Amino acid sequence: MLSASSNQALDDMDFIVGFGRTGGRIPVEALARAASMSRTYNNIKIANSNIGVINTGNLARIDAAITISQGTEGAEFGARLKDLVESIAKNDQASNEKKKELVEVATAISDQAISKTPSKTVLDVLFGKLVSLASGFSTIEGAVEKLKVAWDAISGG
Repeated sequence: MLSASSNQALDDMDFIVGFGRTGGRIPVEALARAASMSRTYNNIKIANSNIGVINTGNLARIDAAITISQGTEGAEFGARLKDLVESIAKNDQASNEKKKELVEVATAISDQAISKTPSKTVLDVLFGKLVSLASGFSTIEGAVEKLKVAWDAISGG
């Protein structure tokens, strides 16, 4: 619902400004379709002991982004996103709060990445935040680095 509201706000602002429709919309239908299937995440494997730490809504959105990326030029990005989320969940040194923050930022990155016109500026800021949060957790840092490389490969960054 928040994604749809965000899209509506962007549409309203575009109408007011009069430049026509700009980009950056979140693919609400694809996310809703993928999230409504079930609580089984087809792409992400997380042990039951870790599932309660991470917001299932975020997991559903990330899983949807991975599914959407399959068979496209973003398939490698989707695979690295999966690796990142799984490494966050498995990490024993990061607090539950830190894991939640990391997954929230990963979710925002996945939302941007699958939008029709992702914002380079927003993604740069989000990746900077993700690197900062992952600092000191070597397995997560490695997964973040691989995700960034995969994003740069498809975005020309």
